[in-house]
Amino acid sequence: MLKLLVIIFFLLLGFESIAKTVTFLKVDFAPYYIFEGVDKGKGRDEAIINQLKQSLPEYKFKQIFIPSSRALFELQHSKNTTCILSLYKTEQRKQLFYFSKQYSTIGLAPTIAMLSDVAETIIPKGITTTSLKDLIFKNNLILGKSTERSYGQHVDKIILNIPQDEIIIRAGKDSLQSLTYMLLKKRVDLIIGYPGEHLYLQSKLKKERQFVQLQIAESPKTVSGFIGCNKSKESQVFLEKADISLRKIKTSPEYTALMLRWVPESLQQNLANKLNNQ
Repeated sequence: MLKLLVIIFFLLLGFESIAKTVTFLKVDFAPYYIFEGVDKGKGRDEAIINQLKQSLPEYKFKQIFIPSSRALFELQHSKNTTCILSLYKTEQRKQLFYFSKQYSTIGLAPTIAMLSDVAETIIPKGITTTSLKDLIFKNNLILGKSTERSYGQHVDKIILNIPQDEIIIRAGKDSLQSLTYMLLKKRVDLIIGYPGEHLYLQSKLKKERQFVQLQIAESPKTVSGFIGCNKSKESQVFLEKADISLRKIKTSPEYTALMLRWVPESLQQNLANKLNNQ
């Protein structure tokens, strides 16, 4: 009888351990996750996950890498509590995933990266914001983007209407890095990503002066990412606790520094103003 009780105790302990485990998917979007080099492990989103881990000791945190092109599929079909730290809320995604109420990250909206010599021929001097729709459709430019990625509802709508022969969608590991190489070789005319991503990749290639970043007129100045989890009761419970932690985390100077860390200096003020007004 005693032996049976011991077995039942350890079985219950095992079930409790599973229920208290949350897996965060890490994707190949530097500098949000950095897998190599001197800044390995110092990505923006990695740091926020670690802060959540410290504030929620009742959970065991696991972090696993998955290519960005498969991340949403994995998130949707996972049987255990699985989340992505910084995910856009869209109407379609809200049908598939549970989201935190608190934003987990905030940053500048997506920007266009172009080669400086190309931009000089079609963008008036001194212009830092341009219409993505006009840029593509009036100049017959080819856009490069990563697969399965949202850039906000207004930009996503424009991208959906681009003819197939004027857009290249790159899947697989380090998709934006591949697109940056394609831009250098003039196989695409412009690529879309986030300011910190462009800055990180351009500095990694030591070719910052060959590129120009332009803000997109159809986008808001800043965008927020939320914790998105697979649809399960356990995910709902985790998100309720994560929301409490996020409210505290976002008031710290460390959080502000993390959000600004990979933002180009020339664009930092827009984000700093937003952070100060939260």
